[in-house]
Amino acid sequence: KPFLRNGNGEKRLKCVLCTDESTFQMIGFNLWLCARFSVCRDSCQRGWRLMYILTSFHRCSDVMKPFLLTFLQDACASPGLQYQGIAKACEQNLRRTFQYGGRVQYPNSMELKAMMAGRSSKRQLFLLPGGIERHLKIKTCSVALDVIEELCFEMGLQRMEALDEHAVFLVTHKGNKDLLF
Repeated sequence: KPFLRNGNGEKRLKCVLCTDESTFQMIGFNLWLCARFSVCRDSCQRGWRLMYILTSFHRCSDVMKPFLLTFLQDACASPGLQYQGIAKACEQNLRRTFQYGGRVQYPNSMELKAMMAGRSSKRQLFLLPGGIERHLKIKTCSVALDVIEELCFEMGLQRMEALDEHAVFLVTHKGNKDLLF
């Protein structure tokens, strides 16, 4: 076990294995239940929503990734499958999780309830210079770069250099400002 020299490595390995196991169970659940029982639509929908949460917050192992991507791509490409939309969202979440590392903060109970009810985005207020308020649609896997790109696009700034000149600050309830990106 050369990569398990300290306690953190073992803990990290167990976490990845648990994530892979839960992802594998979700694939099995979605394949088995949804393919065989059309009367359990509510259960299938909840299974896909749970898969949406898993792909948003947990990074599966590199071993599991190709199997999960194939499963999600097949679900997206299956003609007539009623869960194509959420399967595509799961695939996008997984790609973003691997690209950016997943969310650091796990969802609170209110966000989890919203996701299980099928709401995967919210309108977030952004304050621009000059006291201008702008609401943007933020999804579960949105990152600060997404916000900067959208605001720059609305201002007519489409060059990549323009994105580097902008930043997002977080204003807390105490009025403190922290640089996010």
